[in-house]
Amino acid sequence: MKKLNRFLIAFVITLLVFAGCEKAKEALDVTFDATFHADLNVEVPAGDRGSFYASETIDPTTDPNIEKYLNKIKSWNIQEITGEIIEISKNVTLVTADLSVYSASKNATWHFENEALFLGKTLTLDNANGQWDTIALILDEKTVFTIDISGSTDQDNVTFTIRVTIKTKVTANPL
Repeated sequence: MKKLNRFLIAFVITLLVFAGCEKAKEALDVTFDATFHADLNVEVPAGDRGSFYASETIDPTTDPNIEKYLNKIKSWNIQEITGEIIEISKNVTLVTADLSVYSASKNATWHFENEALFLGKTLTLDNANGQWDTIALILDEKTVFTIDISGSTDQDNVTFTIRVTIKTKVTANPL
């Protein structure tokens, strides 16, 4: 009976120690903000019926905190994704356009129709179809990924720049 009691006490202590270690490890989690930008420089040449395509890559490891905790990242929490017109030669309307964020294995896309563009205009890049969740998975790959936009405008001979910004909160554990 004494052996059984000793075994049970040892078992309970072992459980408490392991549970405590896990809690202690979680207490060491580091959370920081990481923001990524891509400027998509769109050019619709004269006589080109308004068609365009622009692309840019982002390397998340260029952020010093990402680089520091690269193999210790536990999660990526997307806070906000925006597309803002930061330069435009003349106001136009996107007849149709697809903006995509993708890696070799994952893709998140937003579709726009009849969207007026002007300096300062912000495009809504929401999570309606799980795009943010997909981008969190793309970021978790910790490799270079691409952002592009293609479509057509109601006018030709126009240039504009869309700055796509991805704001994240990253949780890492240095252990």
